[in-house]
Amino acid sequence: MSAAIPMTSQAPRAARIRSRVRDYVVYILIAFAFLGMVFLIEGRWGHDAFIRWGGLAGFTAVLFGYFITDSRQYFRERRFWILTAVLLSVHLTVFAFVLTHVEEWKLMWFMVMLFEYPVFVYLRTVLPYPQKSCREAPNSAFPSCDRNAIVKEPPENENL
Repeated sequence: MSAAIPMTSQAPRAARIRSRVRDYVVYILIAFAFLGMVFLIEGRWGHDAFIRWGGLAGFTAVLFGYFITDSRQYFRERRFWILTAVLLSVHLTVFAFVLTHVEEWKLMWFMVMLFEYPVFVYLRTVLPYPQKSCREAPNSAFPSCDRNAIVKEPPENENL
């Protein structure tokens, strides 16, 4: 007997190719939309506005995108998302204030955002997360979960 070679159907392959083509078309449309917005902003408000606000948007997206991607283990924690929203609000408020009060702003000056990332990571790690329940961590370092701990009974009142 000869060993049977599994045959792959052409239908899943064709569907995968169509999906990839559709994805590439969407990517190209997004690129054209982005370029259109760049030319619109540049033509309407000038090069300086594009450098200030486009740079803020781009560098902020990279900074927070990297921070969120690096924080996958905290995604289910509500406190992490509150911290991220607070950090984003403070970040945008400070930069909006600076960008509206400084006469000349160079694109490279946004590199100061590199110093924000270690602060974000520090705040994320010191943020108190709720302790696991005793069911999830029995006999753990949490004294309330240690079933072997000596519990003192309250003295009985003999006068009753």
